[in-house]
Amino acid sequence: MNLALLTAGSITHSPISRFPGIVKFIGPVKAPTFREASRAVNALKGGVAVRSVLEMNASNLFLLCAPQRDVARLVRDMVETLHDWRGRDVALCSDSLDSRDLDPLARRGAHTASITPLEWFDNPYFLLEGHPVALQHARSVIVAARGHVIEINGRGTPLYTASADLTSLILLPLLETATVSLRRAGIPLSMARKLVERMVSRSLRNYGKSGLKTWRAPTTGFARARIERQLDSLRKQGSGLSGFYEDSLDASMRFMSTAQEALNKAAGA
Repeated sequence: MNLALLTAGSITHSPISRFPGIVKFIGPVKAPTFREASRAVNALKGGVAVRSVLEMNASNLFLLCAPQRDVARLVRDMVETLHDWRGRDVALCSDSLDSRDLDPLARRGAHTASITPLEWFDNPYFLLEGHPVALQHARSVIVAARGHVIEINGRGTPLYTASADLTSLILLPLLETATVSLRRAGIPLSMARKLVERMVSRSLRNYGKSGLKTWRAPTTGFARARIERQLDSLRKQGSGLSGFYEDSLDASMRFMSTAQEALNKAAGA
């Protein structure tokens, strides 16, 4: 295998730095300047710096791995330098972009795919999506370098990043609200965080066993009365706790109602 790497910026902050096993497959390395390409080769301890995409013709797979702000510029350079990309495979390695960002190359005949590194495992795992030919080629390189592949639906990367944001941008404020609520009850911060951790751990265990079947809508008279008492206490505390709780609960009720309807239909099919 001869892998051509197109990069920009610091290699130490690049997704490819998290997968050292792939270095042995890298041949030509192209960057916006020859000096940058040489620095990348030195940092990788592999590959050969080149000045033009035209020096990469012998490569089986073109891997574009650069900061998001540089991707469009690199793709434009590839298209302007080599007009015919028929029969060539190009993969974009990115935490958030996908094969759509390679469309200018796809319109010139390239088979395109995206590779998203996952940070959740001890071993290197990657999400792959895109054209079947490019997927097969990218998979063979990753597996040969002792990596693991999870193939997703075409251009499904935004669904993965949405999931990651739900467990950070959405979940973390919920955890902080739960902690603040315990603090307002007079519980010391260290103990409040420990309690929230235990509560979340129990929910995760239940979810791991039974999925959304573990969720019960607070529709009984007792449950509604309990929530009204909670909201009344939170309103008296101020700081937006009651609004956040009420909005989150309403959104959860709407989503889970739809999700459970779909689950019931699937069970009855």
